[in-house]
Amino acid sequence: EDGAFAHKDFVAYYFDGCGGYVPHVIGMMSAALLRKKCDTLGPIAVGYSLLGGNKNIVGKELAISRALTIIARRRGMRMVHVLDDPLRYTLSLDIEKIGGSNGGTFTTWLLLEPDN
Repeated sequence: EDGAFAHKDFVAYYFDGCGGYVPHVIGMMSAALLRKKCDTLGPIAVGYSLLGGNKNIVGKELAISRALTIIARRRGMRMVHVLDDPLRYTLSLDIEKIGGSNGGTFTTWLLLEPDN
């Protein structure tokens, strides 16, 4: 198999923020990624969705990205926006962040990588 993770162990989390309430998404991420038994040292893929169309979506994405950056640092990792460099991760160039019925769902994937 081909792909950036074809021969690499990794963990993935997906957080459903369809209520569009950012503090809930950040709380779920913190609970999952900052617990003592979360001892993954390899890459961690983190995806989430926000429902509610485009209202304040940029601010919501920024708040979640900032929170995940803090979580990554506490784990000795760094956060990467996978869709900012899709070719590096062998993803299609036509993936869109906004979709779903009536274009009302924002979905994205981020990657926590060891910061060494």
